[in-house]
Amino acid sequence: MMEALGFLKLDVNGPMVTVALSVALLALLKWYSTSAFSRLEKLGLRHPKPSPFIGNLMFFRQGFWESQMELRKLYGPLCGYYLGRRMFIVISEPDMIKQVLVENFSNFTNRMPQSIMPNSRRHVTSRGMWPRGRRLVCYLHPFRIAEGIAEV
Repeated sequence: MMEALGFLKLDVNGPMVTVALSVALLALLKWYSTSAFSRLEKLGLRHPKPSPFIGNLMFFRQGFWESQMELRKLYGPLCGYYLGRRMFIVISEPDMIKQVLVENFSNFTNRMPQSIMPNSRRHVTSRGMWPRGRRLVCYLHPFRIAEGIAEV
C-alpha cells in the first residue's frame, strides 16, 4: 500500500488509517440516518423536520391523537411524518379518504399491518385482507358494534 500512495508523499501509519476509516464510517452513518427523509419532499408533502434515526418520534410526545391534530393544523389536511426511517402519509379530508379507499384503491394496497381485532393473527391491512376488512368495518359501523371507528 505504501508504494501505491508514494506519489502523494504521505506517510501512511496506523493512527492515520484509523482516523480516515472513522471519518468514512461517520459519514456513512450520517448518510444512512437521514437518507430516507427526502421521500415526502419528493412527493411535495409538508412535514415536520425529522431527527436522524428516530424521525419525528419526538413530535408525538404529547400523545398520538393530539399530535395528529397538530399535524393537521400546522401542515394541512395532506401531510406526512417519519417514525424511524418509515414514512407515513396523513389524509384527513373525507373526499381524499374516499378517493384513496374506494376509487383508487388498487394504488394504495401496501399498508402497515394492523389487525381489526386485538387478538387476531391475520392482519386486515395486508395485501389480500384489506378489502375483506373494509367490508367488515363498513358492515359493523352502522350497528355501532365496532368501537373507535371515526365517521367519515
